[in-house]
Amino acid sequence: MDKTIQNKLKQLLNQVMVMTIAVSNNNIPWSTPVYFVFHGHGFYFFSNENSRHIRYSENMKKVSASVFKDSNKMDAIHGLQMSGTLGQISDTKETLVIVKKYVTKFNFLIKIFGRKILTDQNFFLKTFKSRLYCFYPDVVFLSDNSGTTTKRLKISLTRVFNENI
Repeated sequence: MDKTIQNKLKQLLNQVMVMTIAVSNNNIPWSTPVYFVFHGHGFYFFSNENSRHIRYSENMKKVSASVFKDSNKMDAIHGLQMSGTLGQISDTKETLVIVKKYVTKFNFLIKIFGRKILTDQNFFLKTFKSRLYCFYPDVVFLSDNSGTTTKRLKISLTRVFNENI
């Protein structure tokens, strides 16, 4: 994969903090911004199991999500448009790995709540009534207004991940 694209993706996945998830139920659309971390092949986030985007996603085979770097310059906007599936994470080992990565990215959490956030698997559930979920993309497009790449390019995050960006 082109190094320019790899660098943009690396920056996007590591620096952008918010992913928007879009769902629909009985012709009622809903979108929700969530803090996320990218790990392996998925976008992990915490959410309340009774929130609309989680409830609606239970009835859907596919959901969509986007992650974009915003800018006040039109040619600097770039991001990912995706479709895929959503699932709850219950594995303790996986949860603790993601929590460490999440707290590293959102370091204000450890400043507010202390180091217990890193060892208590149920911290987010007890504190925020939130469980860990993952968005697993199966179709991903890189949208890029810069002109350094194709404006809209279908990519494989698996391939990018395997190339160690």
